[in-house]
Amino acid sequence: MKKQNLVANYTKMKNKKGQLQIQEMAFMLVAVLFFFVLVGLFVASIMYSNLHEDATQIAETRTLTSVTNLADSPEFSCVLSKSNCVDEDKLISLINKTSYINFWTFSSLKVVTFSAFNKNENEMIKCTRANYPECELFLVYDKNVSNERAISSYVALCRKEYENGYTYDKCELARLVAGTELKT
Repeated sequence: MKKQNLVANYTKMKNKKGQLQIQEMAFMLVAVLFFFVLVGLFVASIMYSNLHEDATQIAETRTLTSVTNLADSPEFSCVLSKSNCVDEDKLISLINKTSYINFWTFSSLKVVTFSAFNKNENEMIKCTRANYPECELFLVYDKNVSNERAISSYVALCRKEYENGYTYDKCELARLVAGTELKT
């Protein structure tokens, strides 16, 4: 009888020890899984922040390449096919046209004449059909975004002038400025 009790006790203890080992293994697997989830979240957050910075940088690069080529687009280019030349007469016709707001991916688009280079935007004379050509800022459109970075390129700004019975191209230096909305 004693022998049977010893065998029964030994079997119960062996079963309890086995159950304890299974529980320890389960807790260890949960801990390892939890650790890898935390590591994965950390790596994902680092990659997401880099992705956000990369998206902003790509948007700025796209705006820069677009601005440098914008002067040669049909909406802006001079008639005599001068490179990097903006036709002032075409430009005044683009002001207040809402159809161009979604045409380009910029958040704002404007041309600043040479005489306004050292002025703040609120000090510049905005161009309208009434005060043209005695103005300094051609505001094609502005989406009024809160977080914007302006990227500019220098262009020749030309218009037709009539003097002493002759028509000629009067050109000056200007800055073509496009804004990029920065995603936060």
